[in-house]
Parts: sequence; structure tokens; C-alpha cells
Amino acid sequence: MKNKLVVLALAAMSVAAPSFASTAAPRQNPLAISAFPLPVPQYLVSVINEAAKQYGVDPNLVAAMAFRESRFDPNAVSQRGAQGVMQLMPRTAQALGVHDAFDARQNVFGGTKYVKYLLDRFHGNIDNTLAAYNAGPELVAKAGPTATAEATAYVAAVKSYYETALRAL
Repeated sequence: MKNKLVVLALAAMSVAAPSFASTAAPRQNPLAISAFPLPVPQYLVSVINEAAKQYGVDPNLVAAMAFRESRFDPNAVSQRGAQGVMQLMPRTAQALGVHDAFDARQNVFGGTKYVKYLLDRFHGNIDNTLAAYNAGPELVAKAGPTATAEATAYVAAVKSYYETALRAL
């Protein structure tokens, strides 16, 4: 009997929405266009807002990441081969359904979709999410947000831009 109660409790917990999930649609922050070291280019404002709304991610977080990744440059390519505004690696872009990583709309939507996946995987933890975006989710799951020096610096930079944007609202 005791085992049946444990199984029922576990089953109920797996069906119930987690405490951080909300049944109501979250209110989306406005994008603080001029709060970043470079203003968000006009052509990206609507793209970031649409992607953020579709995936339920704060547009200021997306913009902070886009600034840190590429300085909002849709043609940016890193030394490691990451491409576009959100600096998607080719295999990651493909897995996210991005056919042209240099198309700003596809890139931002793909990057935002990935951010949402990471936020869900790390239960809304921004530090882990940002570190995983930079260093990879498996490494961060094992070692935490300070998995690499680069990830640590990345998290600090993006959070600084993000917090500045939030204060500007």
C-alpha cells in the first residue's frame, strides 16, 4: 500500500504544473531599445519583440544576448564559426530549423527558441541558461555556470546589459 501511495504522489507531481509555470500569459516587458551600448537597430526591434513573445522570453534578455554575441550584426561570424545576430553554430541552427543563419529573423527566432529551451531546462535560472548558451548545456549541467572562464565572463556581460535595460524601463 505504501508503494502505491508513493507511485500516486510521483504521478501527481509529474502531471501538475511546476511552481514556476504560470497558467496566465506572462506580461511581456517592452524592449528598452536605447539601453544597450548600441541602440537596437530598428529592423531588429520587431523581430526581437515577435520572437520574445512567441517563446515567452523577455525581449531585453534576447537583445542583451544579441548585443554581446554580435553587436546586432546579422553578418557576424566568430572564430569558432558561430553565425549571425545570435551567433548560432551551424549544427545548432540546423537543429532549431534555421536554414539561413545570416537571415536576422531566422537567426533571432532560432536563438530565442534555444534560450527558451535552456530556461526550461535550467528551471528559469538565468546564470545557468546564459552559461549553457555559451559553453553548452551538458557542461553547465555538470559544472554549473562557472564551467569555463569564457562562460563566466559571458554571463557577467549579458546580465549587465540585461539589468541596465530593465532599469531603463
